Amino acid sequence: MRTRWGRTLFAKGRFPAIAVAAPSGIVIGAVLGLLAASLGVGGSASPILVGVVFALCLTFPSTMLVYILVVDRSTMAGAAERPEESVESAWYDKAAAGALTDIILVAGLAAAVLSFLPTRYSVDPGLLMAGVLGFASLSVAVRYLLQRLRG
Repeated sequence: MRTRWGRTLFAKGRFPAIAVAAPSGIVIGAVLGLLAASLGVGGSASPILVGVVFALCLTFPSTMLVYILVVDRSTMAGAAERPEESVESAWYDKAAAGALTDIILVAGLAAAVLSFLPTRYSVDPGLLMAGVLGFASLSVAVRYLLQRLRG
């Protein structure tokens, strides 16, 4: 039987997936909030406040992660039978392949430019990698939109 939110992969699909994901996500969020508070992530801020804020911020992503792990797509109303064969999947494949070429080109140019910088200028590797990831995401997004417009 297909439902809007789907059923679980385990227990012969007797449970709605969201009924398993919601309590699990709340528990995971609370545990991560406690961990953040106990590690002193907030610095001089109140550990209780830090724990509550972390728990609130991490509960929804944790719930969605558990939901993705436990839902059986074949029990969801309107879900594609074979999503890997969809038009959107083909658009994404083409966009990702083109973005790889963009990344190699930009990384090569950036390496050439950075090799000629004087030693008194330092480049933060973390910031550099964040820039590469940002560029890769932007490249895939733009190429995907172009594929979508072309049909």
